[in-house]
Amino acid sequence: MKFVQRLSVVSLLFATALASLVVAEESMWFGQLKSGGYLWVETPEGSTLKLNGSPIEISVPRTLVGFGRNESGDIILERQLPYEEPKIWSLPVASRSYLEQRVEGVPPRTLDPSPEEWERMQRDSAALAKARQSVTPDNTGVTMPFAWPLYGRITGVYGSQRWYNGEPSTPHWGIDIARPTGTPILAPADGRVTLADDLFLSGKTILMDHGQSLTSSFLHMSDLKVQEGQWVRQGDVIGLVGSTGRSTGPHLDWRMDWNGVRIDPALWVPAMDDVCEIKGSGDELVILLHGLGRTSRSMNAMADALLDNGFSVCNQNYPSRNETVQMLSSYVASAVQKARMEGKSQVHFVTHSLGGILARYYLAYSSHELDGRVVMLAPPNQGSEIVDTLEQWPGIFEQIMGPAARQLSTSPESLPNQLPPISIPVGILAGDRSSDPWFDGLFEETANDGKVSVESTRLLTMKDHKVVPAGHTFIMNNRDVQAEVISFLRYGHFLKDELAGE
Repeated sequence: MKFVQRLSVVSLLFATALASLVVAEESMWFGQLKSGGYLWVETPEGSTLKLNGSPIEISVPRTLVGFGRNESGDIILERQLPYEEPKIWSLPVASRSYLEQRVEGVPPRTLDPSPEEWERMQRDSAALAKARQSVTPDNTGVTMPFAWPLYGRITGVYGSQRWYNGEPSTPHWGIDIARPTGTPILAPADGRVTLADDLFLSGKTILMDHGQSLTSSFLHMSDLKVQEGQWVRQGDVIGLVGSTGRSTGPHLDWRMDWNGVRIDPALWVPAMDDVCEIKGSGDELVILLHGLGRTSRSMNAMADALLDNGFSVCNQNYPSRNETVQMLSSYVASAVQKARMEGKSQVHFVTHSLGGILARYYLAYSSHELDGRVVMLAPPNQGSEIVDTLEQWPGIFEQIMGPAARQLSTSPESLPNQLPPISIPVGILAGDRSSDPWFDGLFEETANDGKVSVESTRLLTMKDHKVVPAGHTFIMNNRDVQAEVISFLRYGHFLKDELAGE
């Protein structure tokens, strides 16, 4: 009978699939494979890595590679693990087209400096080069999800060909964000300050080393709030918006560099317009994170319940079928950063399914000081039994569900089972009513919600766990579940009474 059920599941899912079956090798990299982008390669202890035949110094557990403004075409990546034959992949780096931007009103002296100012520019250039060569052994910054350092109107983008006062200049290497003078600028990730000075062209400038030769620069500030040598954590105020140096108005110019290669900072964060809007006036904010193949609309009923109970909400949307967990976690980081910028006293999370893994990844690798709580609804904390079966058809499975889905198996090596514990209080609600009865044969008669078994929802460090009569797909719309969520956010535990209807 179970064999027949399994066949039915496969037939139901794939009978209409017209794409040819391509059994893809498990991806050991992720990133933005385009000009100005970057690539992360998983490099366990003892592995070696070559790019286009040249050795690259590795870091554990993964190594960063950056691509310049005009780099495109196929690259050859070779990785060798201990006691294994090397594996070679050819990966396409997509080309990009760039805008042309004409800027008027630039201070003439920054375009035609005096001999003394020219000498100062040379000293500044040497200081910047030295600051970028500083290598911190601490790689916590480079590996964490990055967040926007400032929210505002984008007035300039990476790679654009600049003209100043009608004269051609070099490409623009950063992203310009306009805000009033004095607006706080927050660190996008952890790092060590390797330069904090007033420079001729870039004005009051900070350079941070995030690790693995990745640096961020922050230009044109009105005031510097950190000093050279200082270790800065994500979300710390590092300076204030200004218009110093070659500038025509108050803004931040945020740039990034990897090993002397200028890369695009906008590729490290979600599109600014995609970061959730904060609704409500409560001091405590709840960030809502939806499940795989869903959108933020699936969490609207939960958002309304939280608003009715005095919480502010930030219902974050993200392309759950298009990116890996690592890439999607930058949406979480930017939502938290936005909450801090708006002065929210506490930041909580309420998650559904995949959203719980995004929260765990963010909390494991970010250093934001958080004093809130997390409620997970139907999370695949130990993986999903559905994925175990469907990943036998990796080509079609990934086409339909995306790269994040393939990371959610119950294997000990899967991402959920490799994430470290998180320190803030976690409550978990697991459903035991199948929303997908055609999958029942995959669960070996264990309690499940149609996608995840009750047992797979558990975490060693959870503060509370409760089984509720709900299915996976719509658990967040259940009013009793919403009451349980509010109880945990307020008191750190679920309701003691039985849920209505049990």
